[in-house]
Amino acid sequence: MPWVNVELCNGCGTCVEECPVGAIELTADGFAEIDEAECIRCGRCHDACPQQAVRHDGERTPQDVAENLRWVRKLLGHFKRPEDQSAFMDRMVRFFNKQKKVSERTLAAIAGAAAGYESEPAHNLCRNELGIVSIFPTTHRGRPRLDGKPNTITGRYRREMLDQFPKKTYGQRWQVETAFSMLKRLLGSALRTRKPYAINREIILRVLTINLMIVLHLITCFQQSRTITYLVNTLISLRFK
Repeated sequence: MPWVNVELCNGCGTCVEECPVGAIELTADGFAEIDEAECIRCGRCHDACPQQAVRHDGERTPQDVAENLRWVRKLLGHFKRPEDQSAFMDRMVRFFNKQKKVSERTLAAIAGAAAGYESEPAHNLCRNELGIVSIFPTTHRGRPRLDGKPNTITGRYRREMLDQFPKKTYGQRWQVETAFSMLKRLLGSALRTRKPYAINREIILRVLTINLMIVLHLITCFQQSRTITYLVNTLISLRFK
């Protein structure tokens, strides 16, 4: 969950304009405020803020711990007898343990959803409806067999990926991810446009821009190399005259 550091926020409203769901508003004090219920965690406000006032949720961990402690102390003040205070603290321990279990199970469910892309319906969607050659490493799912043998792989495309997995082609995935990382690092990780037509144009413009940057870098390096070679040759010729 992103949050706004009011000490850095100058109320420029950039994050308000960038938010695709209108989850950010300027308060009466002139600071940006993010509605946690409406926020979709897209990260546009964080990338767009010129003052870097929109911060990541992980940076608030010490503050969140301090707020929890203040809340517990406030509630503890309602209990006077030691036995009541002890019973209250036990309930608080159970409450935070429950929160921990909910978080752990949510993270496990998210990880399972990511692994769920490797499935026969996903292959069918890519190949038969979208015209895309899908490449997912086949995984052995389900409960382990009692005889210790691997589970039976079902589905035409899953069996094909198991028997004829294109390792060389799949290895190019890292090159694609490197290119995506370079694009986000140099040109930003979020698009500024919202309509589909404008989004496509902005993506094409970014691809052209990054290619021009690469060509310009190569030309600059080549010119520098020629200049250095010329200087070295000149010094050598002067030395032996």
